[in-house]
Amino acid sequence: MTPSVEIVLLNGKISAGESRPTALAVAGGTIQAVGDGREILRLATPRTAVLDCEGRTVIPGIVDAHCHVLAAAATGLRVDCRPSTTPEVSDLVDALRRDLPSQGEWIRGFGYDDSPIGLGRHPDRQDLDRVSTERPVRVDHRSGHGCVLNSRALAMVGIDRWTPDPTGGVIVRDHDGEPTGLLLEMNGWLRERAGGSEGPSRQQMDRAVRDFGEKLLTYGVTAVTDAGPSNGLERWRYFQRVTGDGTLPLWVTMMVGYDRLEEMQAAGLGYGEAGSRGLLTVGHAKIMLTASAGQLSPDPARLTDMVAHAHALGFPVAIHAVEQDAVVTSALAISDAPPLVANDGNLIPDRIEHCAECPPDVLELVARSGAAVVPNPGFLHYDGERYLSTVATDLLPHLYPVGALVFRGVPTVLGSDAPVVEPNPWASMAAAVSRRSAGGANMGGQGVSSVAQALALHSGRRRIAPGMPADLAVVEPDPFTTSTGDLANVRSVATIVAGQLFWLGSNYPEM
Repeated sequence: MTPSVEIVLLNGKISAGESRPTALAVAGGTIQAVGDGREILRLATPRTAVLDCEGRTVIPGIVDAHCHVLAAAATGLRVDCRPSTTPEVSDLVDALRRDLPSQGEWIRGFGYDDSPIGLGRHPDRQDLDRVSTERPVRVDHRSGHGCVLNSRALAMVGIDRWTPDPTGGVIVRDHDGEPTGLLLEMNGWLRERAGGSEGPSRQQMDRAVRDFGEKLLTYGVTAVTDAGPSNGLERWRYFQRVTGDGTLPLWVTMMVGYDRLEEMQAAGLGYGEAGSRGLLTVGHAKIMLTASAGQLSPDPARLTDMVAHAHALGFPVAIHAVEQDAVVTSALAISDAPPLVANDGNLIPDRIEHCAECPPDVLELVARSGAAVVPNPGFLHYDGERYLSTVATDLLPHLYPVGALVFRGVPTVLGSDAPVVEPNPWASMAAAVSRRSAGGANMGGQGVSSVAQALALHSGRRRIAPGMPADLAVVEPDPFTTSTGDLANVRSVATIVAGQLFWLGSNYPEM
């Protein structure tokens, strides 16, 4: 029995191939019909919600293939220490001091930038001791891969001059061997040592997740992949709850931290397993390959073993790889590991996340590996000026080279990596096409051919057609006629996820 039509969209410019339909009907979580207004209205019932798009463009829902949902949500509870807000260390200290009354036990800031267009250096423990000597203070680097603690926070987590560097992490020290307060690649270690005291309460986190989900809906995002390297059973249960009760009304794929694979398997949660009525899915095994300690961690032999072990457990891998050496090592490890074959006989592709530095010779290794790549061209939009002052000129054209990857035939999807930058997929698409920053700086290199191609990369190549999932956004201005310079300003006025209207802009009355 065909379900009753629940939503009809009328008078839209529907992105559905060459037929140029103007209306569609949604029923039972799928698109039931696409056509002209009169024929679609015949399917409506008195209970059908009818939305007049008033000539706006209707697109498939956007997929953010790599972000950090909880970290991005938590920034709404922390002090903004980005360069636009705190251009000097003294400004950062003042901002943290002003927010003391609203913070919990820990004083938390995010987004400081040590580059020449930011602070010009990392803050240290003495800087943060000016905020407070009685309460722990922590400020996260813009990348999410480093943070600075004050003296009280260092003492609380047990860091002093005799504390050894944890595996994969770095405690930066001064010339006398004393910790400066700067810690690299130690987020998980700190979380365990602090026992959760540095984080928000459950109620605060739920509100922050709801707000972040709404922000994504305003961009037309209907699905996300959470790429947290510490994701495990506890995080799965949290996502089950917030997707199940509507706090986070999106499709969510949760990657699993490599060290949590056995924990998930013991709970019967292998790759592809679903929860929350299908809204939540177990994704790839996340492996962090970093160079913070001056050498790659894990080393190439260990990485190859890790890929093979994940495959033996039934998980494809998603390897964090930013620098050229890391991208090369990832491609070789994926090439060397036994392939992962699905029950239907098809290969399940591994992923290389970021692939930031990828000149032609490196790209060729990536292509031969068979891996999919998830670059973040939004970084070019938001951080282009910083790259101009910090990246070698001959490497600039090969940063997040979406066009070159697509031209070579590498499977490519786009992600924001929020909260490192704003999760604006339209900024990401603008940079994928133009390879220009928000300020107009040209990075050079090869862009994708059109906004339509960029949208396909940012929507999982979803289509608007009968039988397809009803994940849709009504957007303005028209992204296909808007200049790439203005593309970042596109927003959704109505977003539908799994056949339900979850976002309606103020231009529309309640349906």
